[in-house]
Amino acid sequence: MRRSTSRARLGTVAGAAVLALLAGCASGAPEPRTPVDLGQGEPGPAEDTQITLAIPFPDVTMHSMYAVGTELGHYAEEGLSVEVITADNVAAAVSSGSADVGVESAGSVIEAIRGGVEVDALSGHFCRQNFDFATQPGVTAIDQLNGTNVVLAGTSGDPAEFQRALALREAGWDLDSVDAEIVYPGPDSATWREFFVTDRVSLIPFYGDDRPALEEYGAEIIVESLQNWPNDLQIAGSGWLAENPNSAVRFLRATMKAAEYIVAPGAGHIPANKDSVLDIYEKHGFDVADLRVQNGPWVLDGHLTCPNLYFGEEAWNTTIETQKLQPLDFAAHVDLAYLERAQGLLGIGNDVPSELTYP
Repeated sequence: MRRSTSRARLGTVAGAAVLALLAGCASGAPEPRTPVDLGQGEPGPAEDTQITLAIPFPDVTMHSMYAVGTELGHYAEEGLSVEVITADNVAAAVSSGSADVGVESAGSVIEAIRGGVEVDALSGHFCRQNFDFATQPGVTAIDQLNGTNVVLAGTSGDPAEFQRALALREAGWDLDSVDAEIVYPGPDSATWREFFVTDRVSLIPFYGDDRPALEEYGAEIIVESLQNWPNDLQIAGSGWLAENPNSAVRFLRATMKAAEYIVAPGAGHIPANKDSVLDIYEKHGFDVADLRVQNGPWVLDGHLTCPNLYFGEEAWNTTIETQKLQPLDFAAHVDLAYLERAQGLLGIGNDVPSELTYP
């Protein structure tokens, strides 16, 4: 297995971006956090009423909770408005104040905190990760990947690459056993799919909204698995969080309500609110024609979502272990007070994800 970073249309290199961020923003090892006391009862009025939220790529899955929360009035009920922007480096955008909160991969968050970047893990974003892979038509054995290009991540240095390689290995597709070159077409799965259907790569990870095009193309679906792992997190700028605790709690509560609406009646079930959610997505400029004709439980990616926005030490350690990161003490660097306060206001706990049968 070989790696290449010289492909055309190569996106921002995640590893280099993190190194640049650490060099420019950090002053050494992180200081342990001092736990906050958010008091009891209903939170006070939002300090910052206009929240800017950064996401790494503008697909419907990334927008989902925030579009639904806006259209159903959950943010307005909290005295908030949420503007979603796209950032090549979410941690940099949040730490610099270009965004107040954001969504970033769990591994990148850990490395940013380790480097002293001024960001805090606020909550989980998705609590499960699907590991679904497609190969070119007729490619049904690992040795057929010899001499071909494969995709495991959009950008070099993305920690998810290691987790995907492990999932493939566990399913009998050990890329270290063949002479395949890993290439990095760009950060979003639509680009991976474009490379795939033009026969430029032999294997890609894919998501639910990629499946109709892959099935029409005749792709082989070689692996489908689901693991309980919050692979990306909601983060906040440390300074913003200290100055806006009520805004943070209210933002989390509204986002949980939106997630609950998407998932209802529960993860693994056919979503009761599919049509209205898709109407919201369409209103926000997304083409949902392929999703409208799907009737299974995975159509809204609700299987990835925990309405309580679960995150905890177990998930932190899973990320470190599976992505081969150096250990970093969870208790010293993460404060779940904002998440647990929002959960408590809704009468729910920080329960770990339930196990689902998939696909």
